[in-house]
Amino acid sequence: MVLHNDLKTLAPLKRSETLSLADNLAETLQNIIVRGSLLPGAKLNEHALAQRLEVSRGALREAVRMLERSGMVVIVPNRGVFVRELSVKDALDLFDVRHGIAAVAGRLGAMRATDEQLDELADLHKGMCDACEVRDLSRYFDLNSRFHTLIYETANNPRLADLDNRLSMELHLFRRRNLGNAVMLKASLREHQAIVDSFHVRDPVAAAEAFQKHIQSGRERMLEQLPDTIAAH
Repeated sequence: MVLHNDLKTLAPLKRSETLSLADNLAETLQNIIVRGSLLPGAKLNEHALAQRLEVSRGALREAVRMLERSGMVVIVPNRGVFVRELSVKDALDLFDVRHGIAAVAGRLGAMRATDEQLDELADLHKGMCDACEVRDLSRYFDLNSRFHTLIYETANNPRLADLDNRLSMELHLFRRRNLGNAVMLKASLREHQAIVDSFHVRDPVAAAEAFQKHIQSGRERMLEQLPDTIAAH
């Protein structure tokens, strides 16, 4: 198997002082997948990845098993490891759960956010607006991910944040290919503005409604971009 161009420049693993080797590797592989360097359905060349990252095959396999448990990859006996391909039904199921917990995150976040977190939310929103104007989709994607993560951090509930992280990582397998339409990005930005505004006035009801609406709208935007033959299944 030939390595994707982005993987040809993959640097040796930068060891973490706080994570185990397996956790560090799993996080690195997860980021490679989320950023689109390995697309859904792609086979992981364990030998090549181990060489590039300068880690043992055993350590890499342990990390792969962690990714399998989190729903990012599938291990097919006698065939290898593949980036998971999410069906439309899978994605809709994930959106249903995210829609439910968004209300909790919005309500708690509006009440518990620190002033520093509120400032960061506003800065992230501005950064996304700027990225949208210049069509820097990679930067928009990164800032959007951080924006959503920060909302759950403001709720100050680690279990809620962990649940959202798991759901988000799986959805990235499906959702990244649906980012890019300028009209849809601007609609998303208007929803972000409503979230930021409700947080800054610390209105838990408005924040819960704004965040839930954003998740629901994201679901609808995803369906709008699918071919009719796929969306119907």
